[in-house]
Amino acid sequence: MVSLSAALLLTVSTVSAFKAGFSGHSAKYSIVPGFFKQSDNNTNVKTFDYHDNLGLNDNLTWTEFKQQIEDLNANAELGVSYKVLYYGRHGEAWHNVANDFYGDSFWCYYSVFNGDGNMTWGPDPNLTPKGVSAAQNNSVLIKSLIKDDFPLPQAFYSSPFTRCADTLNYTWYDIALATGYATPVFKEVLREQIGGGTSELRRDRAYLEERYPAWDFEANFPFNDTMYSPEWDETNAGLQWRGRFFLDDIFQTEESTFISATAHGAIGAGILAAAGHRKFSLSTAAIIPLVIKREERLDFTPVQLDLEGTPGPFSTPYTSCPSTVSYTTLPESLASTVYTLGPDTTGLPVVTVTTVVTATPTSA
Repeated sequence: MVSLSAALLLTVSTVSAFKAGFSGHSAKYSIVPGFFKQSDNNTNVKTFDYHDNLGLNDNLTWTEFKQQIEDLNANAELGVSYKVLYYGRHGEAWHNVANDFYGDSFWCYYSVFNGDGNMTWGPDPNLTPKGVSAAQNNSVLIKSLIKDDFPLPQAFYSSPFTRCADTLNYTWYDIALATGYATPVFKEVLREQIGGGTSELRRDRAYLEERYPAWDFEANFPFNDTMYSPEWDETNAGLQWRGRFFLDDIFQTEESTFISATAHGAIGAGILAAAGHRKFSLSTAAIIPLVIKREERLDFTPVQLDLEGTPGPFSTPYTSCPSTVSYTTLPESLASTVYTLGPDTTGLPVVTVTTVVTATPTSA
């Protein structure tokens, strides 16, 4: 199988052959409605709480759900198959805290460093105590569902970033991993969105082998991070292409029906888009099950992306922090605020950013 790092640099003609390695013809993915609230357009993303039975519809039990999935595959037409993907985002990590602390306007500056003297967020930041706790709470949640005949994942995949692998461990270890029921597998395709921030740079394979000695690696897993570049950002189109790659992979190489994948918010959005799911942002540590249908279709051709060039249309130049940030709703008293970033104690270069405020007139 071609590695992801090589695949992203393929030319258009080679891409067709690469996809044919998974399938002799194209396939269409879609979400099967009627099982989960998160897949229902009437569900409010902002108020949805995955702790409520992982979003299973109120008119279903887990026993009924499992039986209906088995029936779908048993009665599927030729070329049609179904899988349940338990997609989980990693728990809160230190780059999440730093981003919230500095705000997007200044995070674009700080993200290219490894830390600020108080927090370390690169490369490959660890979970915060809050992130660990959330993953442990997920384990408690899953254990509470098992008594209701919740169908456990039969296969476990993870991004090769420690915040994802640790989240998977804290959630599933004593449920499914400690007994040898399943062995997690690192997949490079599930990695963080590729960009200029150091939190998007992964550790090498030797580090992962030492930290997770019982885990497996997919074939051709690169020893070093060959994808990261401080000079460009991966686009949404690139994430959706990677999502499609992952779906092709698990549908054609994984025999299991119920599959767990623990990764990141960005690639999660790419997978949802590739599967035809509505936009649905996940908070840190959230888990949502998806019922995905794959239809082999000779007459279906997915949107073809031009992959000529390096890094090509899947990327945009990494944008450094702007020198001026304009607001429209802050009071006039803040109209000349000057922030000095990178105090000498952090060892970072000192950068002064002037925030220009345009006050919004208010009626008397």
